[in-house]
Amino acid sequence: MPYSNPDSSVSNHDMNSVSPKTTTTNNTSPFATLASTMGKTTIDPETETEHNQGEGNDDQEITINGKATALESTTRPIFHVNSLSKSWHYDTSNSASSKSAPNTPKIKSQSQPVSRRASVDDIHFQHIPSHQETHNYSFKNSVLIPAAKWAYLPISKIRGLTSSSIKNTPLHEEYLIEYSVFRPIKGLPELNSHKDILIHLRDTIESETNKPFEFPETYISEIDFHNLLFKITKIIETDHIYPERISTGSSGSYFIFDIDFSLYKIGIFKPKDEEPYGPLLPKWTKWAHRTFFPCFFGRSCLIPNLGYISETAACVLDRQLQSYIVPHTEIVELRSPTFFYSYWDKSNDVTKLPKKKGSFQLFLKGYINADIWLKIYPIPTNDVCLLKKTSRIEVPLGETKFLFTWSQESMQQFQEELEKLVILDYLMRNTDRGLDNWMIKLEWIEIKRKQLTKIMKPIIKIGAIDSGLAFPWKHPDEWRSFPFGWLFLPLSIIGQPFSRRTRNHYLPLLTSKKWWEETVIKLKDVFMKDNDFKERMWLKQLAVLKGQAFNIVEILKLTYAGPLELTRRENLLVIDDIMYMPNGKCDYDFMKSSLYESDIFKSYRVKSTNRNHGGGDDSDEEGGQSETITQNTPLLTHPHNHYLEVINESMDDTNNESGYEHMNRENNVAATDKGKKVIIERLIKETSKPPVFTWC
Repeated sequence: MPYSNPDSSVSNHDMNSVSPKTTTTNNTSPFATLASTMGKTTIDPETETEHNQGEGNDDQEITINGKATALESTTRPIFHVNSLSKSWHYDTSNSASSKSAPNTPKIKSQSQPVSRRASVDDIHFQHIPSHQETHNYSFKNSVLIPAAKWAYLPISKIRGLTSSSIKNTPLHEEYLIEYSVFRPIKGLPELNSHKDILIHLRDTIESETNKPFEFPETYISEIDFHNLLFKITKIIETDHIYPERISTGSSGSYFIFDIDFSLYKIGIFKPKDEEPYGPLLPKWTKWAHRTFFPCFFGRSCLIPNLGYISETAACVLDRQLQSYIVPHTEIVELRSPTFFYSYWDKSNDVTKLPKKKGSFQLFLKGYINADIWLKIYPIPTNDVCLLKKTSRIEVPLGETKFLFTWSQESMQQFQEELEKLVILDYLMRNTDRGLDNWMIKLEWIEIKRKQLTKIMKPIIKIGAIDSGLAFPWKHPDEWRSFPFGWLFLPLSIIGQPFSRRTRNHYLPLLTSKKWWEETVIKLKDVFMKDNDFKERMWLKQLAVLKGQAFNIVEILKLTYAGPLELTRRENLLVIDDIMYMPNGKCDYDFMKSSLYESDIFKSYRVKSTNRNHGGGDDSDEEGGQSETITQNTPLLTHPHNHYLEVINESMDDTNNESGYEHMNRENNVAATDKGKKVIIERLIKETSKPPVFTWC
C-alpha cells in the first residue's frame, strides 16, 4: 500500500507544465519535509545516534489490537545469547517490555542455527562473575573476532574495488539512437519529446477513469517514500519492532511493519545476500537443494543473485509503460536482528549490525491473490455475448455489501487490465508468473444517487508482484521454457485479440526513440546499483528486452492477434551497435566522402627507364614529355614492374586515413575527439534450440 503524507500534497513538476489539471507543487525541500514529518528528531550521520531537540518524552504510547501499549525508547528487549553461535531470542519473562513484531516467536527456544554443520546447546550469559572470565571475554572480542574477520579481507577488497569502479562510472551515460528498428505507426501520435510522453500519460488515465488527471493509487512521490523509509528505520532501530520472516518462498523475505493507529504490514523487504544463490540463505531446504542437487537448481537464463534488482527494474519498466500495476519498489538498506547474519556479524545491539541491501516493495491495499479471487468469481467459459451487458446494480443508500456478477462490460474491463500484465511480463520475459504472484482487486464506485437508492459500478484492477525472476540474458533454451501463468486462463479471456485501447496506448510508446532512450538509461541505473554489475551481461539483457518489444509491436499491428499469437512468435534479439558520428557543424557530402584520394584517383607518371627496360634516362629528358596515368588510362601490360612514380605525394599519413578521419581533418576537429556516440539497432533471430519441456 503506498504511503502518503496527508499534510502535504506532492505533484509532478513535469505534469504541471503539461496541464493545469494537476495539484499544486510542493516547494519545500525533501530534507525539510523529512524534518517536519518526523517532528524534531534528528540523526547524526556519523554516529547514527538520535537527538531530540524538543521536550524529552521517554514513553510513547501506541494502540495494538485495541490495547494501549507504552513503548520506552530508552529500554531494549531482554535477550538470551548463545555463547557459541551468538544467536539471540526474546525473553518472555517481562511481556510488557517486549517490543517485537506481533508474530515474532517470543519463546526461550533457540532460533535458527547460524551454522549448518553442527547444532549448539542453549548456554545463556547472565553475567561475568570473575576477573578471569572478564579477561577472556574481552580477549575474544578484541583479538579473536577481529582476527577471524581478517580472513574475509580479500573478499572485502574485491567488493570494495568493484563498488568503487561502479561509483566512478557516470550514471547517466549518453544514450542516443541514430537508427531504430521500431518505426512509428501511421495514424498514431509520435512521441518525440518528454512532454509528449507526459501528455500521452494524461490522456490515457483520463480516458480510463473519465475524470480529471490523478496519479494511480500505486504511485508514490519520492519525498513521501523517503519519509516512509525514515519512519520505518526509526520503528526498527528505536522502537525495536522488528521485521518478521516469511516462512514461504525460496529466499529470505520479511514483512515490514508501520504504526498508524495500530500496527500493520506496510511492505516486504528481500535482502540480496538471502536470495537462493546468496551466501546467507536462511531456508534450509533450498540450501540443501542448491548444495546437493546443483544441476536441478536455478535458471541458467538468469543472472544469479539479482532478484532484488529485477524487482526494482520491473517497477521502473512498469512506470515507463504507464501501466502502474506494479507496487512501488526501490533498493534500500535496512538492519534488524531478525535478519539472517553470519556468526561474526551478529549483535544484540541493532545499531551495531551491518545494513543489508535489498528490494523494498510496498503492499497493495485491498488486493487478493489471483488464484483465490478466481475461485470466488470464476471466469465464464461460454459465449460472452450471452452475458448481460453491465454489472451495475441498484441498492439502498445504507447498503455496504454488493454482489458481483460477470457481464460483457466487466469481461472487457478485466481483459484490458490483464493485457497490461501480458505486455509487462512478455517484455521483461518473466520466468515466474503463476496465479499466486499477481493480485486482483474489486472495488465499487457510486455513479448515480437517487432519493432512496444508489447505482454502484464494479471496477476490476490487477497488481503484479514478485517479479524477481525476470530480465534474462538469453532466451530459455535448455530443459524448461517457463511459460506464463496467464496462458492457462479460459479462452474467453486469453484467446481474444488485443483491445483497441491497448494498441493505442502501447504502440506510440514502444515505437518512440525518446521513450527508449529514457527507459534504457533508467533501467541501466538500476542494474548498476549491484556490485557485480557487468556491462557485457547488461547488453545481453537489453538485447532480449528489445527483441521481445519488437514482437509486441508486430503483434499489436495486427487487429486479429492476441496474447496467444504473441507467445507463438519466434525469439528475436535487437543488438545495440555503437557508432561515433562526426562532431563537425558543416554539412557533409557523404556521396563524395568515400571517393576522396583513393589509390585509383592518384596521378602517376611512367618512368622512361623502366618503360624502355634499360634505354637510359636521357630519353625522358630529351623528349620533354612523359605519359601521365589517370583513372581513365587503360590497364598496363606489366603491372608488377616498378615503373610508376606518384606525383606530389604528401609527406604525411593523410593518404592512409579513413573517411571519418578525413572529415574531421577538413573541419578542424581534434584527433582525440571521437565524435558523438550513437546507437545503431540491429535485429537478429535467436538460433538456439527450443527447451525440452514446454509445459513447465
